[in-house]
Amino acid sequence: MTIFLSQSGDPSKFTGRNFMFVPIETPSIPKQAPFRGLIILSGVAIIDFAGDNPGDWRRDRVILDLDVDLGQAIQLAPYRPPPGLQFVGFSIAQFVPFATVNARLARLLPQHAVHPNDGTAVDAFFSSPGGAMILIDVAVRNIDSVIHRLGYHLSLFGSLVAQPVVVGSPAQADAPAV
Repeated sequence: MTIFLSQSGDPSKFTGRNFMFVPIETPSIPKQAPFRGLIILSGVAIIDFAGDNPGDWRRDRVILDLDVDLGQAIQLAPYRPPPGLQFVGFSIAQFVPFATVNARLARLLPQHAVHPNDGTAVDAFFSSPGGAMILIDVAVRNIDSVIHRLGYHLSLFGSLVAQPVVVGSPAQADAPAV
């Protein structure tokens, strides 16, 4: 069963959160488009993923939804949209995810103390251009092993998306103050 953690739905499961927006173009030069930048998101996710089989690996996929920090990074962009437009998102052109086990436990139950057979792994990690998400394949060996925390890093290269301001629209109320 896939483990889905969202910063908006499960904020207590994320700690050590960092985000930044690095502009590609000089912000002081007025431009129409694109407003390109590099967004970097990193932190720690608490998953508490325990083994459940005394003699084999338990594998699963963890999906980290980092959209809250993506929104915070967009707010840091030094660009200002042209008159009559507002920034509403980030179009991702390239991405580089990374994930690793940050904290683990080998309980070494008495029956396994002579021949411990525990292990933890991040088998793979990947993302997709659709949003700020990292998909992580994790594994724990035996009933002795627990992955408590995963460290993550996601670099996103792309452009801010600007759309016309529609008077009275809900998006206008959410738009960043200029």
